[in-house]
Amino acid sequence: MKVNWRILVLAFVVGVCISLVSGFVVEQPRTGIVENKYYGFPFVWRSTDPFVGESYYYLEFFADCVIWAIVAFVIVWLTTLMRKG
Repeated sequence: MKVNWRILVLAFVVGVCISLVSGFVVEQPRTGIVENKYYGFPFVWRSTDPFVGESYYYLEFFADCVIWAIVAFVIVWLTTLMRKG
């Protein structure tokens, strides 16, 4: 099976874009400070504290990008298989 490098680049770009958009989705975890707001899906990578300000968690952001890039790669790969077949 040969994978085109354009598919990998497309999957990575889509994964980063979805991760950035998920930074606007409010996620309230079961454990956390009630006043804080947490953003990002599936991992919380941005939080706001009314007393401190915004905090960014870069490892979680990178993990989000990887997860969404894998999802995008699988979707693009399956569509190319279905188009050929």
